Amino acid sequence: MAPRDTRPSLSFTTPTTLPDPQWYSAAATTSGPGRTIHTSGQTAQRADGTWPDGFPAQVDQALTNLTAALAGAGAQLRDVVKLAFYVADWDLSTHGQPLVEAVVAALNASSQNKPVTTLVPVPALAFPEAKFEIEATAWVGGESRPWSNTASSSSSSSSSSSSASTHAASPTAVVDVVVVGGGFSGLMAAHATQQAGLATVVLEAKHRVGGRSRTQRLRSGPGAVEMGATWINKTTQPTVYGLVQRFGLETAEQWTEGYAVFEMGEGRVVRAVGGDVPVGESGAPEEVQKLIMAIEEGAGRSDIRRWDGFPADEDVSVMEWLNIKGVDTSNPVIQALCSNMVSAIVGREPREVGAQYFLDYVQSGFGYQSLVSEGEMGAQSLKIKTGTSSIATSLASAMKPGTILLNSPVDEIQQLENDSHPCLVTTSSGQSFRAKKVIMANPTNTYTDIHFTPPLPRAKRAVVSRTKPGIYAKALLTYKEAWWRAAGFSGKVNSTAGPICFGWDVCTDEQNSLAYFVAGDVAAEWHEKSELQREEAIVEHLARLVGPELADRARDVLEFNCVEWTKEPYIWGAPTSAMGPGLLREHGATLREPVGNIHLAGGEFAFEWKGYLEGALTSGQRAADEVIKELVGKV
Repeated sequence: MAPRDTRPSLSFTTPTTLPDPQWYSAAATTSGPGRTIHTSGQTAQRADGTWPDGFPAQVDQALTNLTAALAGAGAQLRDVVKLAFYVADWDLSTHGQPLVEAVVAALNASSQNKPVTTLVPVPALAFPEAKFEIEATAWVGGESRPWSNTASSSSSSSSSSSSASTHAASPTAVVDVVVVGGGFSGLMAAHATQQAGLATVVLEAKHRVGGRSRTQRLRSGPGAVEMGATWINKTTQPTVYGLVQRFGLETAEQWTEGYAVFEMGEGRVVRAVGGDVPVGESGAPEEVQKLIMAIEEGAGRSDIRRWDGFPADEDVSVMEWLNIKGVDTSNPVIQALCSNMVSAIVGREPREVGAQYFLDYVQSGFGYQSLVSEGEMGAQSLKIKTGTSSIATSLASAMKPGTILLNSPVDEIQQLENDSHPCLVTTSSGQSFRAKKVIMANPTNTYTDIHFTPPLPRAKRAVVSRTKPGIYAKALLTYKEAWWRAAGFSGKVNSTAGPICFGWDVCTDEQNSLAYFVAGDVAAEWHEKSELQREEAIVEHLARLVGPELADRARDVLEFNCVEWTKEPYIWGAPTSAMGPGLLREHGATLREPVGNIHLAGGEFAFEWKGYLEGALTSGQRAADEVIKELVGKV
């Protein structure tokens, strides 16, 4: 079981009593081990001594120089805690917009952080040509250290900085394989290559293994809750279930007894036994049936191993595709339900997601009914009693000690010619590794944090730069007792109004909890609220859904936990990264092809069960098989 999450952390806050600064924060807090980096003031002077003309150009060049200064100290813009701006002859009407636009664009390209800022108008800067100067304070959390199973079971381990556990920067290590990312896909790939006799090291950016799986101990009592991936299926997901059996982990069936609650628009709450969308109560039964049938039939015709057969005239957004299929997308009920369906499944809105990609994704999970249901064939069939993180830690424990390095984000990957170990991998702490092969098992949306030499080819750049990570959060409400079960409510919820989009009862023998997800546009709006406002919005929505007779029970929360996966460092979204129209059709055939000696893994590259633990594992095994075939000669 994973510890309570006491990781090195960086947080930004703005009290509600202050004006909303929108693009920066009022205060920043760092905790745990880490490195603090201070830069000198960076102007727009180029290396050759020349200066750009005009204020906007000087801001851009100064940001470029700041980025280079940070990189020299092993940091990036994503690590910036505080910025100070010095502007000569400041004029809000002239300087305000170009300054804000440039800084916000630079920060958004690397993270979701809003650093603390100070702007100092000055009569002049040190150089007469200088119109703008910027300095930064950055913080890189954690110290690179080997993962150990002892660490994963100790409540204080994740903040440990003892010399015994710290892996200091050292001369370049030489291995056969470097795996980037210690989630399920990376661990599977690393375990397989080690089993084949290859010297393999895993570089994990975060303080823990498991990626989007995160089992967390409760503060209020015994037991743990799943803040990330939760469910498996023993029938349709043989790889993950095989690991559960191999490691002797116990499972429990998802609770389904009682009625489910559906909110079909603001205030229209319907109770239904069985958990299916109550089509007859939707307000537009014929159109709702058309919508569901269109998705089921479209997914059923999708070939998840071929992409060239999808009709070109249907290669549009999900919403446009439904319109082509005769669904009345102008109907508010359909708009709301479609938004709920698509954002629940991939974390993005139907206007953003390509129809081919969405149908392929649905089919990869054995169809729409499989994705949204429980039971023998449902994606929400079984829970792991000790949490899904126990699969990750069991897999990590089966590897050679010292071969998984935590707090080790990769900054650069070079592919060199005419060398027995042509891959040079460098981390933000300055560690470097020479390898014959690299397996990328980090989310595709984080590839932009890594500098590739030579650059990624066009097809890979297009996929990486244009896919969009899901906007997702998961809230866990823990109670003294499962009051909803006694009232005949299963805990299953689906709402097109929000902020709760969907969720289930996730009780165990030790705790009583409800897990509710916030996704898509609703999540984007909810993310902007303060922490207490977000909590209140979830609790009050549940109180409204269960009705006045149970509202007080819903409000009597023992413990509230939430992970905003969109803000989670080195992940920045869940459950996957979605593609817009045209991307899969154009690049699907080459999507999984290696780039030289770099092989691609991760849930986004799976054939079956994209965005699920099963898909992550099979994708990691596929990448490992490619590497083993080339380096060992057999699979």
